[in-house]
Amino acid sequence: MELKVVQLTYDLEEDLPLSYGHKLRGYFAHEFEEVLFHQHKKDGGLRYKYPLIQYKIINNKPVIIGLGSGGDLIIEHFLSIDKIVLGDKKFLNPSGKLKVDSIELKVNNKYDMPPYKYSFISPWLGLSQKNYNIYKTRIEGGTKDEKVKFLKKIITGNILSFAKGVGWWIEESIITVPKLREIPVNFKNQTMIGFVGEFYSNVFIPEYIGLGKSTSRGFGTLRREKII
Repeated sequence: MELKVVQLTYDLEEDLPLSYGHKLRGYFAHEFEEVLFHQHKKDGGLRYKYPLIQYKIINNKPVIIGLGSGGDLIIEHFLSIDKIVLGDKKFLNPSGKLKVDSIELKVNNKYDMPPYKYSFISPWLGLSQKNYNIYKTRIEGGTKDEKVKFLKKIITGNILSFAKGVGWWIEESIITVPKLREIPVNFKNQTMIGFVGEFYSNVFIPEYIGLGKSTSRGFGTLRREKII
């Protein structure tokens, strides 16, 4: 399946920390009314689907990723963006670079081992409330194999959620091999369990998309490399 991927990168006067991802989302959510910019529907409800517009800080620069129709919206509004306000920082006439690609999503089973390596360049929030309780009571103090099996299942589910969100039906078996370590993450004034590290997979997905919770705010962002 071919997927349009739009990447809008701004070169501002100063470097930004990773935590500014939610400020970037907040600004664009305030400026644009379309649901895909903020996941809030007009009736006050939420769009409980994989976000097609995601906000990141990558290499200290604000980056907005648009997938499919989300990418179309970024292209549509790109020229109207004459300022960016992030908290108490205002950037007038920001220099933005728009990159548009068509990515072939695929499952590659040509090799005996997964050919793609994905590194989390921001913490992965992979635990739902249900999975968190299972992790704390049964997995965290268990064996390494139990933890790998548990996280493998969650990553596979995250990939399937992405695929469903962009209209991609995966019929082949998904392989994931996680190599992750646990870290504390401060999210909405609460300390949560996050993970950093990498995983290997036979699934080819776009670079810089997010997996897990709060992907629209920049969590779980992936960098990809082919190892075979």
